[in-house]
Amino acid sequence: MSDNNLKELISAVAARQAEFADLIVALAPDLSSQSILPTDLALELSTALHDLEERATGHDPLYRLVNDHTAPALALNESGQVVALNVGAAQLFDMQSGDGLVALGISPEAFHQFKERLASTQGPTLLKAYRKGSDEHTLPLILVGMYQQKLKTFVLNALQQHWPESIDLAFADVFGLSASERHILALLSRGCSSEEIAEERGSSVATVRQQIKSLLQKLGAKSQVQAATMAASAATAMDTVKAKGDLLSAHYDDYPMSIHEVVRDHRRIGWRRFGRPGGQPVLLLHGPSFGAGDFPDERRLASQFGLDVIAVERAGYGRTEPSDKSEDPLESQCHDILAVLGSLSISRVTILSHEVALIPALALLKQPGIAINGIVSVSAAPPFKELEQINAMPAHQAIFIQAARHAPWLARLMVRLLILRMRKLGPEQWPKVIFEGVEPDEHIIRKNSLRQGVIAAYGFYINQLGAGYLEDLRIMIQDWGHLLDAPNLPLTLIHGDCNASTPVPHLSIFRGINPDLTIELVEGEGLTLAVSQTERLYKALATMANASGNRLAREHG
Repeated sequence: MSDNNLKELISAVAARQAEFADLIVALAPDLSSQSILPTDLALELSTALHDLEERATGHDPLYRLVNDHTAPALALNESGQVVALNVGAAQLFDMQSGDGLVALGISPEAFHQFKERLASTQGPTLLKAYRKGSDEHTLPLILVGMYQQKLKTFVLNALQQHWPESIDLAFADVFGLSASERHILALLSRGCSSEEIAEERGSSVATVRQQIKSLLQKLGAKSQVQAATMAASAATAMDTVKAKGDLLSAHYDDYPMSIHEVVRDHRRIGWRRFGRPGGQPVLLLHGPSFGAGDFPDERRLASQFGLDVIAVERAGYGRTEPSDKSEDPLESQCHDILAVLGSLSISRVTILSHEVALIPALALLKQPGIAINGIVSVSAAPPFKELEQINAMPAHQAIFIQAARHAPWLARLMVRLLILRMRKLGPEQWPKVIFEGVEPDEHIIRKNSLRQGVIAAYGFYINQLGAGYLEDLRIMIQDWGHLLDAPNLPLTLIHGDCNASTPVPHLSIFRGINPDLTIELVEGEGLTLAVSQTERLYKALATMANASGNRLAREHG
């Protein structure tokens, strides 16, 4: 195949105008080399992919939200997670996509008040932020924020001489400034002295100075210069705001999710927390389809059932860096999880695993220092012991497992093309790469009630260009059946009877390895039951956690 033809085929696959199978046929002469890609072919593929990725990034609607601004700008989803940011914001806050309010120094209470203002008055409003290492005497950074209904996203710009009513009211709300103090702040921003302000307001200089002193205390500013700089920057930035933004629905998502990280062996491990603090500890191990707490119902039901959910971002997803290629990927994931739980002094958990994440969930049973009440596993596939299992899957899913088994370099290429497809589809339509043509999943994932979660999960999967998918392929193609031999552990597999990825007959492989596990079939559901049957899953978790607690109480009674 000529270089031009190869580039055209790569572009067609990325645009979903050709199938992955077409690419494999074209590359067939080179597939005899399972681990080493010929140098000339590697160069051509790399060049073609780089060009496509540059174009796809530029067309990404989340990317455009923040990169149309010269000032530092970022976008948050409704749970407070950064889903996009430009270079200025990344440098200003020393953060990256996937970080949360903690990285911005924004409290959950302040974020709630910010959303309340956007739900009550259309127009931009303010939010205080702080850079890492800031203390109580540090002048806050002021962000002007608007809501974008289409992408269910808050767009925040760093403030840079007049401001509209909505910003004036925000100064009153955020800082508790009176009308007099806001007027004085506006005059300070224009460079007026105390004497000039007194003349303007018809007040004594002493009164103005006292008002300025109170103003500085409320702003957290050390001097009039700092206060004036803050106000002037706000005014200048507002001149660049072309749109008012949308009015946030009064029924906005207000079930928070906090974003954190730990460091293990110089690797960043991201994790999230939601539900009821101090409740029954639940470890959520996400799969490759539905994020990690990104759907509002997950956070609402966790709180309702009294569950304290710790969602560890597995290697290659979100912010967690992939494991070293010399390290066993499954062992590395276990150590990542234990590092997070250890930082929280949590030693006993109930586990919810999605799809392939059943494997690290079971592997944790072999690890010291953790006790597991039980596992609720959703839409898991059994070990691939028979070729029929792969052949029964939708072709656009099965081909990745076949590639990983045959030639790792081909799997890497296909995953990068998968991410390109996701970028071209965008934050609202990206699940098509998994569910298009697969029912009932395609119908379910398009429901408006799931739209916010779909958009929120987008960045989680594309942040590291599919490194997480590759990590999963590495552990899926291993023979992990021995991990299922876990006597006396409550293990419930919840599975849709219309699951096209793992048809019901293949579940007999699970029972053949461990006859004691429980399989619950859900009528009319497919792979998407992880988000369509959330209440059922969280109720099962609460029941399992409470049963374990009662059993332990009797044993120690």
